[in-house]
Amino acid sequence: MYRIGNAAIRPYPFPHIFVEEVFPSDFYAMVRRHMPLDEAYRTLVDTGRVGKGYSPSRLCLFPEDLATAPLKNEDREFWRELFAAFTHREFTEIWLRLFGPIIQQRLAEENERSKQRLIYSEIMLMRDRNAYSLGPHTDSRQKAVSVLFYLPEDDTAPGMGTSFYLPKDRAFTCAGGPNHLFDRFDRIATASYRPNTLVAFPKTSRSFHGVEPVNGIDIRRDLIIYDLKLRDE
Repeated sequence: MYRIGNAAIRPYPFPHIFVEEVFPSDFYAMVRRHMPLDEAYRTLVDTGRVGKGYSPSRLCLFPEDLATAPLKNEDREFWRELFAAFTHREFTEIWLRLFGPIIQQRLAEENERSKQRLIYSEIMLMRDRNAYSLGPHTDSRQKAVSVLFYLPEDDTAPGMGTSFYLPKDRAFTCAGGPNHLFDRFDRIATASYRPNTLVAFPKTSRSFHGVEPVNGIDIRRDLIIYDLKLRDE
């Protein structure tokens, strides 16, 4: 919380933070020791949370899956405790202090200030395999903040991080939903996929991000995904 709460917001091309050494080094080593095998995950498309055309290369493990996933008992307990810690109110408040004004501005622009909106958190383990990519997009309108904890074993594949984009038509915005074609955007930067780092940003109509195509027979991109989401009361 100290590392995140004191991070400087980078305003270009849209507000975001990038934090290095986000966990204590001994705890990060513990995270790596408890990483599940592929068989503990489901494909994200099989959960019904995304459309049928979504890439089958994205695997996920949600808190509600822990009871039945084929995990060692010590791994199951580790992730159960970690997921519970991330849903603590104080952790949510860190993000609201960082990005709250941006969230409020977005809702005002969408004429939703009159609605009572509740913010809740969602957390999961995510693993991308093989030829995974994700075109520039701004996330669904339900999303308030996206947080990606990078969990690689080493720093040999920095290009697998999240990339930031500007549309070639600089006036173009997107309220949320579709993934767009790469050739309609300029890639501004990529948050390097390195051990024990974090990238996070609030959802806006200009928060275009994605994952550049990476091909290989043994690609593995491990993350903890933590989201803050909106819903009507």
